[in-house]
Amino acid sequence: MAKSINPNQAKRLLNHFIDTNRELQDAGQSPVSIGFTGQHGIGKTDIVEQVAKERNMGFVKLSLHELEEVGDLVGYPVKEYRIINKETNKGVWVAADMLESVNDTKWKKTPKSRMAYAKPAWVPEFNENGTILLLDDYARSSQMLVQATMELIKEGKYVSWSLPKYTTVVLTANPDNGEFNVCSLDSAQKTRFADYNLEFDIDSWAKWAESAHMDSRAINFALNYTQDLFYEKNGVTIACPRSYVTFCKAISSIKDWNKELPLITLISKGCFDDKDNAVGAIFATFVKMGYDKLISPKEVFTQGWDTVYAKIKKAIYGDGDNFNAAVASMMSIRLVNWLDVYFNSKGYESKPIVDRLTELFQSHLFKEDIMFHILKTSISNHPQQLAKLMQNPEITQKIVL
Repeated sequence: MAKSINPNQAKRLLNHFIDTNRELQDAGQSPVSIGFTGQHGIGKTDIVEQVAKERNMGFVKLSLHELEEVGDLVGYPVKEYRIINKETNKGVWVAADMLESVNDTKWKKTPKSRMAYAKPAWVPEFNENGTILLLDDYARSSQMLVQATMELIKEGKYVSWSLPKYTTVVLTANPDNGEFNVCSLDSAQKTRFADYNLEFDIDSWAKWAESAHMDSRAINFALNYTQDLFYEKNGVTIACPRSYVTFCKAISSIKDWNKELPLITLISKGCFDDKDNAVGAIFATFVKMGYDKLISPKEVFTQGWDTVYAKIKKAIYGDGDNFNAAVASMMSIRLVNWLDVYFNSKGYESKPIVDRLTELFQSHLFKEDIMFHILKTSISNHPQQLAKLMQNPEITQKIVL
């Protein structure tokens, strides 16, 4: 479908909506809400939380399906009275139970009253960097709760209270395709926010996994067996990203995967829809080929050059001269992603990275097209940190060409 996006695109869109909503609200206009619809476990909630953390924003997650009644969402009704400031002649509304504490010398009470709603406890406080209100599993709630959110999604307010300025409302939901227990949204509800179909993408997942400091072996396994793990085969999809991360955490303490293959297979049965033991079979192949022993990106940039050279040569060429393009390509993906994480962390040093990339370039361990990809992508992503690479005429010639 035209609206389908991957997780990296979702992050870019969400950042754009947050920036745009600041401008809209500064201009006195209501913000625009955004929704992500997708299969379970593909990272919808994680993406939103990650953006909030990266921008140092306030974050409130509201799981509508956990609410019992509309009052939990919109607040409970309270009676309010109008009082007038004797100096400015301006009026405000106060709750009936607060009326006795009003200073009669400054305020004049009036008989005017109204029924309003008390602001719920979950409503966030103002944050200068903005706030994300996540309505999680939006379509799993009752139609009554969905109806109650319509004004909140469209205008950022509900009768007598409003969300703080610079709040962006985000909705997540599973698709209404008969596979999930969700309620259908009518056109009036759907047109109140921009909705996108979020689909799994291994490149986006690999970048996230690197930033989450997942077990290097587990990232290699996912990159090598993406089709077997994450895509439908014979009517069955073995894993979703969430179940795969659960599996990886469960086996992370196992130091030698080869010695513990029976245990790993046993663990996989509780994490995946794996009746035919497919995970066990591909795991055995993965270990047999030594892919669990591959040098990690961190080791590439931190260990001595002689050690790194030997390990990369062993990984790509084995014991002979046959170039393994699949392993080389996987390693290039890992290196580029690790550099992104490294240069986005505090206290990084550019010189050791520049020196090591230069050594890799001059070693000819990687084929020219793969090395070109590593250099060009990394320099494009981090031009200031890797500026000295462009002082090497050999590298400059390759990049420019």
